[in-house]
Amino acid sequence: MTTAEACLKLVDELPGSLVESLIQQLRRSAAPVMANPGYQARVDEFLRIGLTSRNELSAMLDVALAAKHARQSTELVWTGPATPLVPVRHTEQVLSDLIDGAERRLTIMSFGIFQVQRLVSGLELAIQRKVQVRVILGERESQSDLAIAHQKQQLGRVITEGALLYWWPHERRLRDAQGHAGLMHAKAAVADSRVAFLSSANLTEAAFERNMELGVLIRGCSLPASIDRLIDVLVESGDLEAV
Repeated sequence: MTTAEACLKLVDELPGSLVESLIQQLRRSAAPVMANPGYQARVDEFLRIGLTSRNELSAMLDVALAAKHARQSTELVWTGPATPLVPVRHTEQVLSDLIDGAERRLTIMSFGIFQVQRLVSGLELAIQRKVQVRVILGERESQSDLAIAHQKQQLGRVITEGALLYWWPHERRLRDAQGHAGLMHAKAAVADSRVAFLSSANLTEAAFERNMELGVLIRGCSLPASIDRLIDVLVESGDLEAV
């Protein structure tokens, strides 16, 4: 097997976000580390090929990954007890890779944002790279002022000043016969209208560390761009309003 063939095979076998992480580690001349032992063994096997330098390997993997991204792909992202069916992929790592890979625009939606400093640091770096970051916040109507203020505090000054923050204003919400208001309950992230991550997980320490959470990472089709356009329309119509 040639090195090029080995790169194509590895890219097909590993989740895209892990390949991106591997590329970044190779570029830093770091010893590649994968959280999942099975993926670690596969990467170690790949590196034993030894037919080219790690800098060249990172470039070849980049090309192979770009070819994969040109095809539509979906990956399950499962955080919870290990099973033989679906490898554990921590939601935090998938989101971090998506944020790190954003070049132009990044959309984040979450009902709650609490105690996720590593993710906040990634968003700050995206803003420093001149990525347009927009965050759609959720809360319960009875706790609006406190919840929004708390989440802005969690995001910090760099993000609250450098990103676009939105919420669903009370007067625009759907209500039942008793007047109970709907919630902005979506959990999603989209990078550059080309990669979307839809998940059950809020941006909270519990979701990243303890909960059972299930999501899907989608590349190479029109769906990521459709989500971005949906948010554009909601902002244009006033159903999402700046905070």
